[in-house]
Amino acid sequence: MDEKVTQDTPRPRTIEEIAAEIGVSVTTVRLVINGQAERYRISARTRQAVEAYVAKHGYVVDHAGRSLKLRRSDAVGCIVPDLANAHFARLIAQLEERCRNRGLVLLTASTHEKPERERQTISGLLARGVDGIIISPCEQPEPARFVRRGQRNVATVVIDRAFPKTLFPTVVGDNEASARRLTGQIMAESGGDVFFLCARPEMPSIAARIAGFTDAFGAAGASERLLTDPEDDSASSGHRLMADLLARLGRPPKSFISSSLLILEGAIQALVDRFGSVPRDIILGTFDYHPLMELSSNRVLSVRQDTLRIADVAFTCLVDAMEKGSDEASSPVHVIPGALFADRQRLPE
Repeated sequence: MDEKVTQDTPRPRTIEEIAAEIGVSVTTVRLVINGQAERYRISARTRQAVEAYVAKHGYVVDHAGRSLKLRRSDAVGCIVPDLANAHFARLIAQLEERCRNRGLVLLTASTHEKPERERQTISGLLARGVDGIIISPCEQPEPARFVRRGQRNVATVVIDRAFPKTLFPTVVGDNEASARRLTGQIMAESGGDVFFLCARPEMPSIAARIAGFTDAFGAAGASERLLTDPEDDSASSGHRLMADLLARLGRPPKSFISSSLLILEGAIQALVDRFGSVPRDIILGTFDYHPLMELSSNRVLSVRQDTLRIADVAFTCLVDAMEKGSDEASSPVHVIPGALFADRQRLPE
């Protein structure tokens, strides 16, 4: 019984097998399957024959043979600091959709801000023959020769962090301008009593947010209201920063800005540990967005990055580099404007 079922069950055919059995070229079959028959003027009779055969038997792509022949894998790597980070999770979802629409597979990994893990991850992706890498690096990217496979560079795009003299196309949010606007709005609402909590101030995105805060508040007094932690961007860092601020003030601040959602999470926990809950008159400011923010009884202002646009530009840069060759691709920095929201409402520009 089992043997008969196995024999009667249609086996998916490769594109090469379909072409041989119908009596057309491999290119013709591929064009029909990819929906390009009309564009290349393939006859309706041929198109119907291919479609009927595929409907009956299905088809599979011989990726191994195709990769050897074309010297590409149709796989792309994406390396971020933390896959649990809400911003990167949304960005990866957008990139995955774009890869799928182009017949690419997206391989994701996180570094947890550890340079050695980042190097190992890049090496692992290169060993698997990826055609491109999108990365939010935890340190200044190494020379282009580090991202190599064989005798050619692998297409590389940097996101989130615009390091000086970057060698690769880079796509970032407008961190400095957004921080300046966020700080100005909170200062107006809190009477100027605002503090900025951040970790890893040497990272380009955080340094830009600090610059925006300093510019809005004024260089003379900003340094006293800036609390930094050299450790990783994490909830534990946010907890330490808020605990230090409470010890200094002896009271809750009227408002504060956290450089990330993780810093905000830790700061809120420190307030709860000290007061039993977050005092309702504290104005919270942060970057990025999570739906749970809408449940807060506090006033919340947040800078939300345009994840859709960042994904579009980053993917376009990657495909351009893959098609032209990484050595020929330009390396401009693309700055994508974000938007400021107060609670659920977007504030006018």
